[in-house]
Amino acid sequence: MGKILHPEDLVARIKRLETEVANLKRGSTLGNSVLSRGTTEVRTDTGQVIQRTGLLPWAGTTVWGTQTLRANGTVSSINWDTDDGGGYFAFLDEAQNIIISNDTVSGVGLATPYLQYRPMPFSEVLSPPRSTTSGSVTTLHRCHGQHQKPWVRAQLITQADAGTTGEVRLSVGGAAIAAVTAVPDGDNSYRVLDAELPGEHMAYVYVDVDARRVSGAGSVRVGVAFVEGRQS
Repeated sequence: MGKILHPEDLVARIKRLETEVANLKRGSTLGNSVLSRGTTEVRTDTGQVIQRTGLLPWAGTTVWGTQTLRANGTVSSINWDTDDGGGYFAFLDEAQNIIISNDTVSGVGLATPYLQYRPMPFSEVLSPPRSTTSGSVTTLHRCHGQHQKPWVRAQLITQADAGTTGEVRLSVGGAAIAAVTAVPDGDNSYRVLDAELPGEHMAYVYVDVDARRVSGAGSVRVGVAFVEGRQS
């Protein structure tokens, strides 16, 4: 015949169990651990997998890395490494197209997306067609875009006739956003101007390329090789 538990014994046992459960909830269930096979998963309270770390399926094989997933089960990003230290990362859209990834062959820069180079007639490099002879600031180019990055970079081609000097700048709404840059006597060179871009994120903005003649009787010419958004 088993031991007969009195009510006070049952109450004490229940209280101990409650304390143990509370301690388990407060404590960490996984400390410093080493994963040498298989995969660990992070799931939501509904059981949806949102992250996997370990041995992952990828492109018909398996790799060691980390993967994040959307609520619909599609992969949103993957990051894995190889024994030689190469490694790969990619961000994918819901159709599982790779939209951003690194170049694993060279180990330098991006594989996707492809970035365009802007063609420019060589005659306009030698002698930009937009010019001014005014001593006042004159807008020669206007560049349109959306405010996706906090800074803007413009590569310009500046030229000044012999005996003539000038200045070039970037502006928004008539206010300079980059330091005024001198165009020396007889100049014909590339110049890079960087400036912090005012305005709200994703707002439609424009950046003007302005110039003026400072001295002499000739023209100051400015061409735009490219304008791009850039990081701070």
